[in-house]
Amino acid sequence: MNLRLFLCLLLAGGLLTLCKESDSAGTEATATVDPSTLSFKRTDNTVRIGIRTEPPGLNPILSTQASARYVSEMVFQTLTSQHPQTYEQVPNLASVADISKEANGGVAYAYVLDEQATWPNGMPITATDVIFSLKVVLHPLVASGAYRPYYAAVTNIVTSPNNEKRFKVMTSGPYLLAEQALGSLTIYPEYAYDPEGLLRKVPLTDFTNAAKIEKLAESDPDLKAFAEFFSAPERGHDPELVVGSGPYQLVSWEEGQRITLERKPNYWGMKKNEEWLAARPESIVFEIIPDDNTMANALRDELVDVVVDMGVDQFKELHNDEFLQQRYSFSAVPSFKYFSILLNQQNPLFREVETRRAMAYLMDIDAMIEQIFSKDLATRVASPVLPAKSYYHDGLELIPYNPERATELLSAAGWTDTNGDGTVDKEIDGKREELSFEFLIFPSPAGESVGTLVAEWAKAVGVDIRVVRQDVRALYGELNKGNFAMALTGFGFDPNPDDFTQVWASTSVPPNGTNRGGFNNPEADQLIKKIRVTLDDASRAPLYRRFQEIVYENQPMVFLFSPKDRVVVSKRFNFEAKSIAPNVSFNALAQEEWNQGK
Repeated sequence: MNLRLFLCLLLAGGLLTLCKESDSAGTEATATVDPSTLSFKRTDNTVRIGIRTEPPGLNPILSTQASARYVSEMVFQTLTSQHPQTYEQVPNLASVADISKEANGGVAYAYVLDEQATWPNGMPITATDVIFSLKVVLHPLVASGAYRPYYAAVTNIVTSPNNEKRFKVMTSGPYLLAEQALGSLTIYPEYAYDPEGLLRKVPLTDFTNAAKIEKLAESDPDLKAFAEFFSAPERGHDPELVVGSGPYQLVSWEEGQRITLERKPNYWGMKKNEEWLAARPESIVFEIIPDDNTMANALRDELVDVVVDMGVDQFKELHNDEFLQQRYSFSAVPSFKYFSILLNQQNPLFREVETRRAMAYLMDIDAMIEQIFSKDLATRVASPVLPAKSYYHDGLELIPYNPERATELLSAAGWTDTNGDGTVDKEIDGKREELSFEFLIFPSPAGESVGTLVAEWAKAVGVDIRVVRQDVRALYGELNKGNFAMALTGFGFDPNPDDFTQVWASTSVPPNGTNRGGFNNPEADQLIKKIRVTLDDASRAPLYRRFQEIVYENQPMVFLFSPKDRVVVSKRFNFEAKSIAPNVSFNALAQEEWNQGK
């Protein structure tokens, strides 16, 4: 789902468990043995995928985690998809019939659902399901805050009185990512997720009026009952309750071990040739393997066919293994993601920009890249815009490692070591506080390396950092609650123009978005709003550049690097690596002819 990539911080558990351009450190290994002459342990048409992190559930709009998206995309579908090579919007459940400007200044998007598109019970997918799905996203009692901003401009959906497959989405005005956002809407079957028709009693126009629906949700027992029903954990785990229009269905979930999907015998898109609609493997098994050594053994024993989000050190080591070279393709792929160290501006320790900027000067990011990746596998970034974007602000200087400058900035913010214990301190809200705090990281070798390096550099200037490992669920749980001072985070994107609302708007502090550091700047808020409605690239570019300058000046996070993703695929399958995570279309993996029934 394309817009979900904006949200995928998430980058699953192995920070820096990084995914056709190849180079010296990340080239696809060239084996001297023809794989068709080898005897593979498995010849069945089942794809086994190694993932590090267990999804919290398979209810798409309730999770922004990458691992959940990887699995749920095989079960659920969206209105349109993004072409894996050209990045254009292409038909999935529906195609765009027309886009027109309305007399009131709004824009209307007309869609036609595929005539063949049906639910697992054989019922057709209709405009009613689309309306229901949009209501779910806009429901204030459903934890869909990360996605809600993308649909703020929608005012209504008009259906055709003579054709349940046609509908028109009405918006209040132009929005930069309107077509992508609408196309990215996960479509749920109303019959399975609202069997009592609780949301049907409330018109969509009430849901598109944020103030009205929030007030209504406080008193309407049906809206409360629906939110509880829809959000129940079993609706994301129970094979009988997870229902989508995609090619695969959940058949079993062994907690902490594996999730098994099987191809639907009556899948509506079976005869489609497009990669995003394909259903080539008979089954897909997601093996949950958080431990590096266990993952390496699973590859050597041919227990997994695909590994995504592989750790940096492990990728370097394994792609030089002769046995694995013969049986697996190792690819390093330019990514649409970056990693950073988030500073919580709602925490008293990081109120002053001088303190936050000092954090940037005390980190040797070039050395960090060299130690963890190598220069060929990661590129430094200075802002929330990736260098590949045409509006990347290349005038922003990459902040150098300069502990002397870090000390000057700390002193300017009032931080000095008054008691001689080696840690700087100052009075905050009438109480003397030391600059001592926890640094939350993902449990991965690369995450550990980042934590160790940062703590060491910080100690040299009188900052006491205690590195704390947390699994992905726990870490993002703490971030969403604001219970942190500093944390290692990752952000994923897609090739579309950037809309910064969800991560940077002052109104997007959780649960309304993922502005977890509490960034709040009036000028930035105005720029974000203007960028959303400025459709001309040339007119939007200076707005983007000014926004980057504001972020750079305020230092809400220390920007680190954009890595290449790493993906490993068994040579018994034909595939094409892509930059959009998870870098391989699992549903499109096709057995090599020589492997079938060998």
